[in-house]
Amino acid sequence: MNMPRKDFFAVQFPMLSVGGMACFLIFIDLLLPFTSAYADVLPAYMLYLSFFTIVYFFYTILIVSIESGSSRAPKAIVLPNGFVVKSMSFACFLSLLGICSLVVDRTLYQGVDFFAQNFVEIRARLNAERAPGSGVSSIFSVFGNLSQFTYFFTLVCLVFYSEAIGRRRRLVYWLLVLGLLFSGSYILGGRSIIGLFALTLVAAVVARIVAGRSELRRLLRLRHLILVMILSGIVLLAIAFVFYARATVSNLSSSDYLLNFVEHLRGRPVSGYVPCVDGVECDLLNYVQLSGIYIVHVFWVFAELIDSPIVNPQGAPVFGASAVILSKVFGGVNGEYEFSGLFNSLPGSLYYQYDVLGMVFGALFIGFALAFAVFSLRSRGGVFALISFYGLFMVLLVAPVLSIFNMMVFVFLLFSMVLMYIMYLIGVSVGRRLVV
Repeated sequence: MNMPRKDFFAVQFPMLSVGGMACFLIFIDLLLPFTSAYADVLPAYMLYLSFFTIVYFFYTILIVSIESGSSRAPKAIVLPNGFVVKSMSFACFLSLLGICSLVVDRTLYQGVDFFAQNFVEIRARLNAERAPGSGVSSIFSVFGNLSQFTYFFTLVCLVFYSEAIGRRRRLVYWLLVLGLLFSGSYILGGRSIIGLFALTLVAAVVARIVAGRSELRRLLRLRHLILVMILSGIVLLAIAFVFYARATVSNLSSSDYLLNFVEHLRGRPVSGYVPCVDGVECDLLNYVQLSGIYIVHVFWVFAELIDSPIVNPQGAPVFGASAVILSKVFGGVNGEYEFSGLFNSLPGSLYYQYDVLGMVFGALFIGFALAFAVFSLRSRGGVFALISFYGLFMVLLVAPVLSIFNMMVFVFLLFSMVLMYIMYLIGVSVGRRLVV
């Protein structure tokens, strides 16, 4: 098999980025002065890394074999046609309508006061809104949830096809996308949208590298690395601020909130560790530690699963969000399971639901699907190839923390992406008929 080094690193970048993230999370877990309260985490580390190793080797063998046997080369950066830009504009408009519909639903049907309540109180109010199986609050909620995320289509195309969009138009799109992002995040009272936004940016940049649109060495320039560090710091402080806001609402000090939260995440301090209790520096340290614990407790959950296997597993941690949506519409579907409310990585979720064999087959399937998505993106470069790669890579990118199909926000987001692709196809079809 003969494959140029440049192309080899381009197709390896998706797996290298995900593998690096998985190893980094283990490093953070080892660094923090907290651990699982119920099980040894070492077996969890081993199975966790085994999952990503299987994905990596199977994906690498497939993509190298496919690319070596193909004569197709990566395409230049061009918009497939003018309907992509029109679809991007329509996506922003549809998203704006969706957010307005959610405002109507939250205000008139769910009793949310956006002027009197902060985002923590809004989130608590929405969480207590309706029990599973009780139906939906209004038609405004249905339309809003199905359409508010269509601007993610604009975001992905904006990054991937950046050079083919004029500078002034790019600025307008960025302002629209950011406005829709923060509006939607405030209405939902959560951080999930901001997290998915950041991960979508990563996925779009990785897609450019895979397709040969960008070179990795250019992205690793000092100014880009400094920008990444600054943005990472801002995200970390934003997450810490959310914990501060929640602790304030609960009338707890940072140290008490830290210990309570660690216990909720099924952890405990390591022997001899006592949280800092006095001063602004202590508060900042405690909330930053909370930010790390919030992610790495996936190892504590996985460790418990390995130490005490569930004989008759209930619920669906792999596709839990889909089950919750179905329960709202049809009832009788239970998405709850043993560790509901906690993060469980994709390998941990597969292990819970299908045991070790299911985890291995899941890794093989992801490697297989991603290899063909990467080849399609590199050889075709169209909108369908881009969206296919985005969906599959997001599954893998979020896998170190949880199954992305257990995030209700992503289920709606993916629906929005498919909806916009259908709208794009309709636009192309109508346009061709008018030309003829």
